[in-house]
Amino acid sequence: MPNKGKTLEKIIPHNWKLLDSTTGDLNKDGISDLVFAIQKTTKENIKLNEGLGTDTIDLNPRILAIYFGTESGAFRKKLVSEDFIILRDSPTMDEPLEGFSINKKGILDINFRFWYSAGSWSMSNHKYRFRFQNNDFALIGYESNEAHRASGETTDYSIDFLTKKMKITKGNFSNNNTESVEWKEFDLEKLLTVKSIKKPFELEFHGIYL
Repeated sequence: MPNKGKTLEKIIPHNWKLLDSTTGDLNKDGISDLVFAIQKTTKENIKLNEGLGTDTIDLNPRILAIYFGTESGAFRKKLVSEDFIILRDSPTMDEPLEGFSINKKGILDINFRFWYSAGSWSMSNHKYRFRFQNNDFALIGYESNEAHRASGETTDYSIDFLTKKMKITKGNFSNNNTESVEWKEFDLEKLLTVKSIKKPFELEFHGIYL
């Protein structure tokens, strides 16, 4: 990835395509910053599928990139992760990357969604919430909604890494039974970051995988 560029189009390397992008002020300097995900377009990494689902599976690598805006109007590279953007590596899988958003406080949300047309009854949504601090992107919040399409069972997680509290809500969308809510407190010496998480859903944290 280039160290800087005038526009998103000029930053994206040759033979890569844009998956999603957003802009907003992440470092609170009054200048708009850039967050985007790209995927390589090498034909050899696009595999044919003769079974259920899509005709091809694109196994090309994906990249998450964050560039800070500058007073000159150009963008300079701040973070590149080759692991954080999940591949759509199953022919029955919908696109897992739902997109990015940056709110007025400079908080970055990265959203994923898992839904399969065959091979799994489970479906889920996941939100990672990051704040730029101490020259890094710290995970300050995480939310997930998981459901089983056959049984109707649901489990929602809401984690606040600043207050060090986790809310777990369980229910069932196929009946009117009252949901159960459980609160947990946890110890955390240091906030997780994009770099320390590396790849989503592989880091075990108090019984779930972030």
